[in-house]
Amino acid sequence: MAAPLTASEIAQELADYEVVVSENALGHLVTYQELLLRWNRRINLTALRTPRRIVRQLFGESLYLTRVLVLRGRLLDVGTGAGFPGLALKMAVPSLDLTLIEANRRKCAFLKEVVRACGLAGVRVISKRFHEWVVHARGYVADVSTTRAVDVSQSFLELLAQVTAPDGRAVFYTTETLARRIRSTARGWAWLERVHIPNTNAHSLLMARPRRTAIPSIR
Repeated sequence: MAAPLTASEIAQELADYEVVVSENALGHLVTYQELLLRWNRRINLTALRTPRRIVRQLFGESLYLTRVLVLRGRLLDVGTGAGFPGLALKMAVPSLDLTLIEANRRKCAFLKEVVRACGLAGVRVISKRFHEWVVHARGYVADVSTTRAVDVSQSFLELLAQVTAPDGRAVFYTTETLARRIRSTARGWAWLERVHIPNTNAHSLLMARPRRTAIPSIR
């Protein structure tokens, strides 16, 4: 197996995505990468196996959001899996108040280990399905909600609207084909823009804000 990338090598790979992070963030990303490679031998965190692909396709694509949107306040990452994009974004923007939603308990154990190893504050790892968590999340409102590799159904969008600020943003990490499908079929959202992620094969960031009046309340 190839050796993990160094901080300088990670910085070089991120440059292809026009992403620059602090030395402290690079240190966290090195630790994150090493833990991901180690844990991935025991549990299926990602199908990617080489350090360079992990850094590019997971770190680079996740962090590209910092180039197109100012991140502040509360960030909610739904179906985070191994922590993408939310945990990577937290490392780049440490002031974020981060909530990670992931139903798989073993993946949650991994996320907690990364948080512990990097000494990150302001991170909550929730081991529940999104629809179960939302029922008990009254009063929680995210400034930015993100999701990657999640089925973006109408019912999912209705729940997401309940926990995303009216002037906030929801960001869907998706493909250009799926982005068009979501925009054409989903209701209750004002679709803002779709941004192509550089150095990818048609990967995009689709952004929207909720139209509260069109979304039924949770009962």
